[in-house]
Amino acid sequence: MTRPRPRAAVGLVCVAAVVLAGCAAGRLAPGTEGGRSDHGACARISGTRQVRGEALCEDAWTCSRPPNGEWDRAGIRRLALCDDAAGPVVLYLPGMHMNAVIAGTDAHADFRLHLALAGHRVWGLDWRPHALAEASVEQARAAVAAWDRGTFVGDAAWAVRFVQGAERAPVVLAGFSYGASIAYELASRGTPGIEALVILDGAPASGAPVQVTSPVLDLGSERLSWDARQRLLEAVLAAPDGPSPIDQGRPAGRTLAELLWSDPAFGGKGGLSAARNGVSDVRVVARLLASYDRWWPAAALGGAVPAAPSRPLPVLAFASTNLGDAWVQRVRAGARTFGGDRATVRVLPLHGHLDVLVGRLAVEEVYEPLRLWLEGDGTRSRRTSAGSRD
Repeated sequence: MTRPRPRAAVGLVCVAAVVLAGCAAGRLAPGTEGGRSDHGACARISGTRQVRGEALCEDAWTCSRPPNGEWDRAGIRRLALCDDAAGPVVLYLPGMHMNAVIAGTDAHADFRLHLALAGHRVWGLDWRPHALAEASVEQARAAVAAWDRGTFVGDAAWAVRFVQGAERAPVVLAGFSYGASIAYELASRGTPGIEALVILDGAPASGAPVQVTSPVLDLGSERLSWDARQRLLEAVLAAPDGPSPIDQGRPAGRTLAELLWSDPAFGGKGGLSAARNGVSDVRVVARLLASYDRWWPAAALGGAVPAAPSRPLPVLAFASTNLGDAWVQRVRAGARTFGGDRATVRVLPLHGHLDVLVGRLAVEEVYEPLRLWLEGDGTRSRRTSAGSRD
């Protein structure tokens, strides 16, 4: 691999008003030129990030989406070696309340950094709630209440087209949790250009009704208010052994780890994270949680059971076990419905949901197997058969 030429800038710099204007404009194919992408105008920023002595180039777009209201904006990000990035193209669809922002430069804590260092071209989608960071509570609630599952499926399909236009290559969809269910839905619809699916602790929509008490889901709750959540995460990131701001007499890291372990929405037995037992570093989990977006539309939950695609796709799935045997079976069944007998499912004992992304052994158990699968037999049969049809 040719060593990339390092750049002086670190972080995102060189603000541009239109897509593919500004610095490093020549790195991408011309499919998204002109300042518009499908239905709305885009703004772009670009820059570099130094990771293990390598220069990774980053591009981030924020684009207006239908119906083009003040807060109807989705983001899309690209990360790759500044030179010699010719590996598979991966588009990451995050989970609920999540976005595609990469915090820090630790390739042991983010599979996208790991893949980018190996020459892959890694993209990620910022769901619409990420645009609400600067909105008031009233504005955020009004915007979120207008979005439903179809809104998010449409944005994901748009992101696939955006990536194809930029890279001129088929796309591997990698979805975590909620993002995995959207990836399955796009595959079920026969969305053009999807080469394979990577499922990170997720399953297709079950069709079961979802019981909610409000059209707007708030990460702040009776169990832990938004402000208390923020204070706790800040304390853990500053000093996990320091005092907890919400639980006197206990270290901040221990407080967070216990809250994650006992979260009733994930079964209360380490289903969300087993950082309490050392499966993940609580500081790394806190960094991930600190990147979350506060608001989410209840109407985006649920969804009908998607039909299997007309022909199987290569599928690699990872399943945590702390959510219980029934969850592992859901992950496995989804992978086999869409991938057939050749679908690969890797079960991660003692892991909670978030540990799949940031566990201490994630490099060995998730990142590297994912890289090898992308570069090896996992998607090769699909590419070969597609070539034979041409």
